[in-house]
Amino acid sequence: MAALFLASPQQRTLPRQIFSGVSENVSPAIAAAAVVLLTVSVMLMAVLEWLRRRGRTVARRGSK
Repeated sequence: MAALFLASPQQRTLPRQIFSGVSENVSPAIAAAAVVLLTVSVMLMAVLEWLRRRGRTVARRGSK
C-alpha cells in the first residue's frame, strides 16, 4: 500500500498495477503475479526457519 503514496503518477509499480487491475476486473495475469509473490514469500520463510533451526543445532553441538 505504501507504493500508492510513494510512487509518482508516471511509475507503474507491481502493487499499483495489481490494485488498479483488481478494482477494474480480475485478470489471469494478476492472479499469476499474486501466486508467484505468495510462493516466493512462503519459500523464503521456510528457508529462514530451516537456517534458524540449523544454527541452533550447530550451536548446541559446539557447546558440548
